[in-house]
Amino acid sequence: MKIKFHGKSDSFSNAGTKFAKTALIMDILKLNLTMKRQITILSLLMLLTSTIISCKKDTTSLKAQMMGRWTLNRIVTTGYTDQKLNGDVNYGKTTDYIDYKSNNDDQVEISLSGNRAIGEYVIIYSDQFSMSINDGLNYCKINSLTANKLEFTAKIDKTNITKVYYLSR
Repeated sequence: MKIKFHGKSDSFSNAGTKFAKTALIMDILKLNLTMKRQITILSLLMLLTSTIISCKKDTTSLKAQMMGRWTLNRIVTTGYTDQKLNGDVNYGKTTDYIDYKSNNDDQVEISLSGNRAIGEYVIIYSDQFSMSINDGLNYCKINSLTANKLEFTAKIDKTNITKVYYLSR
């Protein structure tokens, strides 16, 4: 059997070209599918990594350290013109607490001898915050803060009244 090749229009050479093109297209599709898998795996890995990194709990900010319920042990008050209102009052019962809420409203709940008041607090600096509660706006400066002890001095706005709060957990 003799085969004659008549240039580029020959059916045998065309068939070889078609097979080569088909094989090349299949290789490209396989490569494309492999690349898509690699990109998908890489994207999932990056998403997982960023989620783990971003979920780190904030334990160093003043707000993070203050948040939660604190037992109110005592308040030392000075600055009232009526000396009967000045002094050192001891608390320490379970009904005596200050609770810095973790909600978006930055609420603070204070309970003294069962009388509750709800206000707001705002962190000003790394050692200062303000509280708006029943006796007015209090500008507060941290004296001491550990995991189980919080002491701060609060000055009531536009007065000479200061209160030193002693709290524990």
